[in-house]
Amino acid sequence: MTNSIEEAAWNFDNPFSYGTVVTGAEFTGRDRELAELYISIRSWKNAVLYSDRRMGKSSILAELAKRYANEFEFIAVNLRGISDEGRFVELLTRETLKTAFAEIEELVPAIWELVNSARLRLAVLEDGTFGIVSKSETQAIVLAPRRTMTASQQTDGGLTAKEIRICSKCGEPLRWIEKYQRYYCYGCKKYAPQKRTPKYRIESSSLAFPRKACPECGNDLTYIEKFGEHYCDQCKRYPLMEHKSRRLLKPDLDEITEALDLPERIALQKQKHLVVMFDDFQELLHFDSAALLRTMRSRLELHTNVSYVFSGSGGKFLRQFFVTKEGALQRFAHPVALGPLPRTDLSEFLIRRFRAGGGKLAPVWASKLAELTAGHPYYSQMLAHELYHISKAPDGSHLEAAAKLAVMRNSPTYSAIWESVRSPLHKRYLLGIAMEPNVPHGASFIRRYGLKSRSHVQRIEKQLDARSVTRNGEIVDPLFTFWLRDLASA
Repeated sequence: MTNSIEEAAWNFDNPFSYGTVVTGAEFTGRDRELAELYISIRSWKNAVLYSDRRMGKSSILAELAKRYANEFEFIAVNLRGISDEGRFVELLTRETLKTAFAEIEELVPAIWELVNSARLRLAVLEDGTFGIVSKSETQAIVLAPRRTMTASQQTDGGLTAKEIRICSKCGEPLRWIEKYQRYYCYGCKKYAPQKRTPKYRIESSSLAFPRKACPECGNDLTYIEKFGEHYCDQCKRYPLMEHKSRRLLKPDLDEITEALDLPERIALQKQKHLVVMFDDFQELLHFDSAALLRTMRSRLELHTNVSYVFSGSGGKFLRQFFVTKEGALQRFAHPVALGPLPRTDLSEFLIRRFRAGGGKLAPVWASKLAELTAGHPYYSQMLAHELYHISKAPDGSHLEAAAKLAVMRNSPTYSAIWESVRSPLHKRYLLGIAMEPNVPHGASFIRRYGLKSRSHVQRIEKQLDARSVTRNGEIVDPLFTFWLRDLASA
């Protein structure tokens, strides 16, 4: 064991993880939040999970999917870094197909027919999850809605359930019209295209399919009639489809609708209750998504076989999407707030994880660590990670050293935050709430830290809250508080 930061040995079996999604033994608490999410999903309703940053929203979604994998099929769509509507619809399409058909080795025609636009087909193919179907015949997939079909629907026209076809436009079951030997869609009020059974590959020299050259390598392309696209054996991709996609810088309404309706159509096809989880949904605030959000509300509220969970950071995210009258998804989802972990649960978790790593953490120091981090899961894991490196049987001096080490490691980040605060009054305010947390910001507080007035302090609070530096007059990151105290005493 060591008593200083410099002598701390690096342990590669550290039982604490931070900055990553955790599940199972590394996940603790959140029983109430998980129960609320489960009840919403089980009731065929939607939920919105919101909190400050780094409260563990992604881990809760992962744990939810792990615990109830046998009851629902989960599709995780992480929107971090999404900057436009095109990327959104491509990501949703790709993740939906990849998750829903992970066990299918070949892209059967029934799945390919679910994706009509060149942009979305390209997104699926470039992901590498799916390839070209083989020459062998593929087995028909049962396509039926959640509600059981009547006997007349199942046997109409002498068809069995496995021969039921779904309209590629509206997703409704097609009706076989014996007189004309064709399928008819009562939703679209027209006949479905007749199925053709061509050869898998048709040479480009065929009169029906004129020869075309690859715009990248110049080699002749092969027309894949089953997909209706030209394929380059040299480049291993569909170059003409890619060029069509590049011309569509913004998806049109049909493409947005197709991507949004895809989970519902998959749910109908697989006869499963799907749960689509949008993580970092607040990213949609960063680009002009008015058309996307309007279409999203109108389409998702029609889905009866899919539940949706929206996850995002900050009160602005919740207000702009789900609370205010101007919000595109007002009252569309049940809100589930995520706050700090209960101190008792966090202390028991710290003790348990120390024991799992072969160490021992006394309850008094586990409680002290939970107090230092104010129950914040991310910073608790970070501090515990550093503490375990210093000693597997720590005491108070080790905890103090771990806190200093954690602050030192994050010092560049805190320096950047400090430098980004240009106003001297804002900096005085930050130092004040770091030195005197939980102190009313009245006349004496304003006088001690050289601030102007209560109204001016309220404006400062609002501006720093918007940047997620503070929340309700308190610093969000407890380690940043220690950094500011060191700065004030320097």
